[in-house]
Amino acid sequence: MPCHTPKVFVTVNYVETGEVVRQLGPYANAAAARRAVPAVTGQAMTWERTAETWRSEKYPLAYHVPADAPEVSA
Repeated sequence: MPCHTPKVFVTVNYVETGEVVRQLGPYANAAAARRAVPAVTGQAMTWERTAETWRSEKYPLAYHVPADAPEVSA
């Protein structure tokens, strides 16, 4: 039976232009991706969540992580 582990990437882009400059990952889930960003930025990050994305900013860069899908109970 194959093991399907979702892969989550952090997309890094310039705040003013939206140009994607880097992608970090893969990570096992959104929480792991968000925990990894401070190692790149050198500081703790504050994250804001929308329905689809977690976002944090250290000007001039913004960091975006896809939000995990909600758990579906049986």
